[in-house]
Amino acid sequence: MDTLISVIIAVVVSLFFVRGYLKKLTAKAAPRAAAAPAPVAMHPCPRCSQPIPKTSSFCSHCGAALAMWTVHRAEITTSSGDAKGKPKPVINASLCVGCGGCIEVCPEVGAMELIQGKAILTHPELCTGHAKCAEACPTNAIAYAYDGVLQTVKVPNVKEDFETNVSGLYIVGELGGMGLIKTAINEGKLAIDYVRQRLQAETGKSGAPDDAFDVAIVGAGPAGLSASLSAHQYDLHYITLEQGEIASTIRNYPRHKFLMAEPLSIPLYGNLYIADSSKEALLAVWETIVQNTGVRIQTNERLERVQRNGSGFHVESSKRKYYARYVVLALGRRGSARKLSVPGEELSKVAHRLIEAETYEDKNVLVVGGGDSAIEAAIALGRAGKNRVTLSYRGADFKRARERNQHFLEAAEKESKLRVVRRSNLVEILPASVAIDVQGAREEIPNDYVFILIGGESPEEFLTKMGVEIVEKSLQPTPTFS
Repeated sequence: MDTLISVIIAVVVSLFFVRGYLKKLTAKAAPRAAAAPAPVAMHPCPRCSQPIPKTSSFCSHCGAALAMWTVHRAEITTSSGDAKGKPKPVINASLCVGCGGCIEVCPEVGAMELIQGKAILTHPELCTGHAKCAEACPTNAIAYAYDGVLQTVKVPNVKEDFETNVSGLYIVGELGGMGLIKTAINEGKLAIDYVRQRLQAETGKSGAPDDAFDVAIVGAGPAGLSASLSAHQYDLHYITLEQGEIASTIRNYPRHKFLMAEPLSIPLYGNLYIADSSKEALLAVWETIVQNTGVRIQTNERLERVQRNGSGFHVESSKRKYYARYVVLALGRRGSARKLSVPGEELSKVAHRLIEAETYEDKNVLVVGGGDSAIEAAIALGRAGKNRVTLSYRGADFKRARERNQHFLEAAEKESKLRVVRRSNLVEILPASVAIDVQGAREEIPNDYVFILIGGESPEEFLTKMGVEIVEKSLQPTPTFS
């Protein structure tokens, strides 16, 4: 009996303590249960309009890469004239493609490095704030900060459907702020998708002349060709104008080698995949696409003017005038590079910009020009004596260049890292050599590559005349959508 009583007492005591312990657990868990999960901020996908989280990199409905709209969605701002301090580059890792162009143009050796395929400011104390890295970046992945105030970039004010403030006028590709080949190809296709939707909604209501084109596409680079292929696929009445030859954009592409890590879907062609290859390989594919698809491109016809008129646009080229209900501009952001108009300038070994100087090794290279771009390119190509570099300039000195670059050039010349030929002019480009005129005497030297860096004509003035609003935007270190 005593044993039974002892057991009963022990059970009662145990239940008492267990009950107290459970109460404490319940009290601690209650606040957690009461706290509702934070709502996920949503916004519409710019392509399919379906709601997606603002932090998404891709639309879960249509698969669109939201980085395409990073520039478009960035806030319009104004330059801060009061910013002080030494400017520092701010690198958007999601936009950086690891091309190394920023590192090559930076005169402060060691300030930036490529780490795991991304540009990193490894030694900020070496940075002098010259901003050449931002200018060289083909994807706008680098902005500059002055005491936390980001340096702004000028771009056309383009909406998420790639239409400007001028109704019916679209801008795609590098001119809109993004320089990636993949992005440009996607933008060209999407812009025609939007144009097609509007044409279908306006059937029988346009009031345009009978011979009017549905859309005029200007440029046959990655964005322009993609737009043209889409228009051809949809059986639109289109016209494509290219101021040079077919794929002249690719011929002037500055990279000796480049990497396309994933296939691109080209309208009417299929997947395009080129890994660790050259621009010559891409050029061959480009020409194959044009030949096999039947897409129509009018070459050597330069756009002179676009003017809104009634329900469409008067498009004036170097050859004739057209009328189009919509216009898609697929021009380069840096405008038309100035050319020398010498025989052989159309050869694929000729470029008007340099990126990835480290990919050129044991080559005979000619650089033409007397400004900062030409000097910096020549120095980069001649660094470590990997190439045989000649810098040709028609003047006797380099007073137009910054004093710092003049000193670097003098040092490189003394160290025999490059040869400078003053008072000279390039007169002919041959497949394996070039001919320069040196104070009246013709000199022919072996050559593998030519870089003509004598400036260019900015498209900003051209766009302003058409009424396109040019705004300043700050690209944040990470994509922001608001």
